[in-house]
Amino acid sequence: MTQPPRVLVIRPSKEREAALRTLARTGAEIVVADHPDNDLAGFADVQLPLPRVPDAFRTGRVGELEDRIAEFHARSPLTAILADFDYLLPLVGRLNERFGLRGHTEASGLACSHKRHQRAALDRAGVPQPRWAHCRSRAAAHEFARTTGWPVVVKPADRSASCAVAVVHDLPALDAAVDAALAESWDGEALVEEYLDGPEVSVEAVVADGAVTTVAVTGKGIGGRTGTLKLDAETPARLGAGERAAVERAAADAVLACGLLDGPAHTEVRLTAHGPRIVEVNGRIGGVFISHMVRAVTGVDLYRAWYDVLHGTEPELAPRADGFAVRRCVSDTEGLVESVEMTALPAELAAAHLLTRCFVRPGDRLAPIENGNEMRAAVVAHADTREAAVEAADALAAHLVIRTTPLSQEAGA
Repeated sequence: MTQPPRVLVIRPSKEREAALRTLARTGAEIVVADHPDNDLAGFADVQLPLPRVPDAFRTGRVGELEDRIAEFHARSPLTAILADFDYLLPLVGRLNERFGLRGHTEASGLACSHKRHQRAALDRAGVPQPRWAHCRSRAAAHEFARTTGWPVVVKPADRSASCAVAVVHDLPALDAAVDAALAESWDGEALVEEYLDGPEVSVEAVVADGAVTTVAVTGKGIGGRTGTLKLDAETPARLGAGERAAVERAAADAVLACGLLDGPAHTEVRLTAHGPRIVEVNGRIGGVFISHMVRAVTGVDLYRAWYDVLHGTEPELAPRADGFAVRRCVSDTEGLVESVEMTALPAELAAAHLLTRCFVRPGDRLAPIENGNEMRAAVVAHADTREAAVEAADALAAHLVIRTTPLSQEAGA
């Protein structure tokens, strides 16, 4: 009897069950490698228990994770490795190189996860991006702001989900932002960058044997309490044909500059007065349900395409559907969660409903949101027209009610 493909998924996150459902449909054996408390472990055919993965990275015990996975591979050979957290990509690349698998190399994983390495790679390739400087102290940031001008963007070099990312307009705010970014960074590194003015989009693409195919371009709404949270999204983005072509070219050049030759890419781009500029290349599928939006609008399952590429099969990337998908995120709820309610949807709204997901539960204590990992909830609508999808997404968000009491009131009770 022929052994089916065996796919290792390292630390699947709470919003990535679509990946595991897709893998299940392929007939592959699914191996989930993570701490046993992962809520998605039930999707696994085989569990590979690991220490808490983020803690292992913070404390320099990544070698232990690698050894456990290598021991498993020696007993039960893997055919592919998937991971959606950026910090895992260099580990995935090392494992691919050790096991002879397709996908990230260690170098491409590092370029797609560490912002200093990525900025340097894009500079070498001549890909348009903001001016930037690496800093381990306030002094380097001061010098960059003095020569570049305000505002500037400060971010940890090795973190994602907008953790400790700040747009600052003066020296006191810069000092606070640099301190926060250095504290957040696992390596004690930060970047300070030129602020790019203009709308932001993300390019959802699949790379196979070094050929980049754009599947969709998504418009982004950036804001929230920190001014850097990625809240709203629309697929397809509101771009003219010329703008879209320029964005796709810039994103493809950036992906290849990072060395990614096989796998998905989620590339964030700002449309400035001087043309597209690369904000960031992520060597994975976009988060906060972008894969659901892309599948609804194009018919393309990005996770199936990822699986096919890693197994040497040509992915199906031709559009097979249409319409518009719109996402709304809930980020401003604070306090002690008393209840989470979804009121009844009228028939016409139910027809446009693609998904509703709430990440908080009664009893949770919600401090002011700091990054994308702390998003309270998200809804996505799909409709034949953009206007109908926008209206439906706004209505869905209004039907999701998170009731809270102030933390100060709760503490004094």
